[in-house]
Amino acid sequence: PLVLLEANVDDATGEELADAIAALLDGGASDAWTTPVLMKKGRPGHVVSVLAELPRSHALRSTLLRHTGSLGARAHLVDRYAVERELLEVDLDGTIVGVKVTTGRVKVEHDDAAAIARRDGVPVRDVVQRALRAYEQTSQP
Repeated sequence: PLVLLEANVDDATGEELADAIAALLDGGASDAWTTPVLMKKGRPGHVVSVLAELPRSHALRSTLLRHTGSLGARAHLVDRYAVERELLEVDLDGTIVGVKVTTGRVKVEHDDAAAIARRDGVPVRDVVQRALRAYEQTSQP
């Protein structure tokens, strides 16, 4: 099982929440996200959620509290069921791009495509399309 950590936050900016999510992911979280909620007294807020392997959960709880300013957190043991996928790589002019393949779906790794797009000064969607074409060419029998 995994641990789902959650903290309610009603006084953080979007930028602060993004930094908290980045710190949690950098700290080894399997996943992290925010959910908008209406809190007591009608205040808008967010629940910051973190999925972690049990050995990392204590350190990530500290990161969650430190980066959100929340006064407490909840922890639940959860099961996760993931679709089987294959992690492949395609070569775009000497640069490797990750591709995830599941039944009926092929997804290019955004960070890889974005790095090439920034380097080449082109839109990310153009790089994604090139990577998909490269995958299709290499996956043909």
